[in-house]
Amino acid sequence: MGTSTYAGTVADVMSSLYIVHPGWTELAGRLQDLWQGRVPKPATLPPPPPVPHPNPYVGEEQAAAVFCGDSPNPRDLGAYPAFAEAAAKRTGDAGRYWAWSTSGCAPWSAVAADRYRGPWNKPTAHPVLVVGTRYDPATPYSGAQAMAAELADARLLTDDGYGHTALANPSGCVQTHEARYLIHGTLPPPGTTCRQDTPPFDPPGPTGGIATGGGGKAPDGAEAGGIPSAAGRQRTST
Repeated sequence: MGTSTYAGTVADVMSSLYIVHPGWTELAGRLQDLWQGRVPKPATLPPPPPVPHPNPYVGEEQAAAVFCGDSPNPRDLGAYPAFAEAAAKRTGDAGRYWAWSTSGCAPWSAVAADRYRGPWNKPTAHPVLVVGTRYDPATPYSGAQAMAAELADARLLTDDGYGHTALANPSGCVQTHEARYLIHGTLPPPGTTCRQDTPPFDPPGPTGGIATGGGGKAPDGAEAGGIPSAAGRQRTST
């Protein structure tokens, strides 16, 4: 559809799920356009960050420099199709997207000189606070659970929310626990769960008639189902 491709749409969905507001709303509009046969408007890009003169390079290779230099990746591009299909069996096209997103590391020659390669269960001076968002599209909640279990001394704080991290999709509850931890070293009680300040959708209102638990109301002076409206209101209140 126009310049839109299937692969490009998958990439758009993955990146747009990071920020609930306004990312989800704008993504929904583009998907609706495609569904109805219209060429979608391109995603709104954030303004470039203010930087002093001369401007340093702020391209996407900054992220690649981190994850290619810190993590082990195959040097043979021929290995990636098998990885992509294995990932697709677990998570569909999202798996393919993430597998291919690291293919740029194949020719990346630089390796971080001081990257930490374990052990991950080494005791630390203080307990580690791990924050995991339950419906995170990039770093799944199961990963946060596994990390908290693998570390020698850690406490998992659950953010019952959506999007990538509680930092980008704020939760005052999470921020309070983080502040207590960073300032006083206080951990939240085991099993603590927080919620996002602004969920992606408004709570659904009542639908249907009284029989289905909704808020149906007969017109004034009319009868619904053989019951006068006043009697119906009295029955509803009891």
